[in-house]
Amino acid sequence: MNTVKASTEKLSQEVKSNGFFLKENWLTKEDQEVIRNYIFDHKPIKGSKESLACSNNKSFLINFSKFNFRKIKISLFLNKIAKKLHLKKIAEGIFNRKAKLAQIDFYYNKISNEPVLDWHCDNAYSGRNNVETFLHPEDYSIKFFFYLSDVSPDNGCLSYIPKSNIVTHALRKGIYEGAIKYSPYWSLKDLRNKVLHNDSLKYIEKLVDKKDLQIFLEHSDYALEHQNNLNKFDFSLKKGGAIIFNESGVHRGSKTKLSERLVLRFFYKKF
Repeated sequence: MNTVKASTEKLSQEVKSNGFFLKENWLTKEDQEVIRNYIFDHKPIKGSKESLACSNNKSFLINFSKFNFRKIKISLFLNKIAKKLHLKKIAEGIFNRKAKLAQIDFYYNKISNEPVLDWHCDNAYSGRNNVETFLHPEDYSIKFFFYLSDVSPDNGCLSYIPKSNIVTHALRKGIYEGAIKYSPYWSLKDLRNKVLHNDSLKYIEKLVDKKDLQIFLEHSDYALEHQNNLNKFDFSLKKGGAIIFNESGVHRGSKTKLSERLVLRFFYKKF
């Protein structure tokens, strides 16, 4: 087995098991510089996002029609990086099926004492009370967050609760099938209450390993009880490093107390 294949398989397995994986020194300094120059030429503001063209014809045609050739150039550059780093293969290893690149964007935050975003689950309908159409449990993204600034506890890292991806998948499956009645579970508090509800718990226990469920319950309880001391879930990465994660799991963007936060993001979905 070659080194790239072995590394890809190990990474994919870790994301399937725990929901996330940290990888240091993934982007070269030269690639970081090209990306940062493009982003800061656009004078980003707090909380700003910009979607960049992916590998689909429609997005390239839109930019071409607007004479946005610079955006096309950076998009081609980023697609080459995705290919060089085997992002599609990694996503396919996690999905156990073909994957496609759904979106590329960047996200910028200035220094702040407020969290970028508190504990939450993506694809949980933003906590709405009324939902007309429920998503299929397999409809989720694998996200690659490449840091273009150093991150650390309370300084821009994305924190993740291990095994939450497995629990939320079972919950979504139950809701989609009609076995579990929907109620909001976007926030960690609502999710934990939903999981522990008698009807939900009976269903989830049939699909989730007892040990995995216990790990999630212990970690989620700790996260709610220690809001001001969450280094247990935080990490440090130098710019060029990345976190790869299943968006269905519980995660948050920590405060940016020390420096601005700049992230390049690739989203992959099942093909």
